[in-house]
Amino acid sequence: MSETTNKEEAAKRGSTIELDVGGTVYKVSRSLLEQYPDTMLGRMTSETWQTTDNTEALFIERDGGRFKYVLDYMRDGTVF
Repeated sequence: MSETTNKEEAAKRGSTIELDVGGTVYKVSRSLLEQYPDTMLGRMTSETWQTTDNTEALFIERDGGRFKYVLDYMRDGTVF
């Protein structure tokens, strides 16, 4: 696939993803999740798993309050 085609596909999918984690909605950059392709989050948000038009948040049955620590770790490599 050419670089232009990859950019067009990424633009079509959007630069952010909404995750509904136990009722708490997080808006996360796609590029953050793409840094971890071998994780559950990386796979859930990859084009391989996406079968819809991505208009709804992906639901994850976990504690929404604690999920921010997962995102902090992904962003910073540590949890404060």
